[in-house]
Amino acid sequence: MSVPKIGLLMCNSGSSNSGALTGVAGMEIIKEVGADLVGICSLPALAHGIPRQVATVKELEHLIIVDGCRNACALKVAEKLAISADAYINLENSLRMAKLGPFSTLRYSDEDVTEVKMAIQEQIDRLK
Repeated sequence: MSVPKIGLLMCNSGSSNSGALTGVAGMEIIKEVGADLVGICSLPALAHGIPRQVATVKELEHLIIVDGCRNACALKVAEKLAISADAYINLENSLRMAKLGPFSTLRYSDEDVTEVKMAIQEQIDRLK
């Protein structure tokens, strides 16, 4: 298994627009920059403290955490495991994007995806 230089730990919840946006933007970033540079970390595995996943994330040279809303689920999971991040993006706080609540999964635009990707890409460019 090859460990990328930069990991993305994203909310990636399909329940709301903001959570879905983190996942969609992250997947598009991987397609554009390549999995050798950036990889997606498993938030559910980390939330359950799966040792291999925790160790893998701690091996990363850099970590970017991307949360969809003020609940900061990804950040809280990382903090619980004493995993620090080099960058943190919260769509509500950092980008002023509104979370539309449960079952709003597909209520985002292509422009929203582009804005989130740009915020992530800015951090990748800073760290690589």
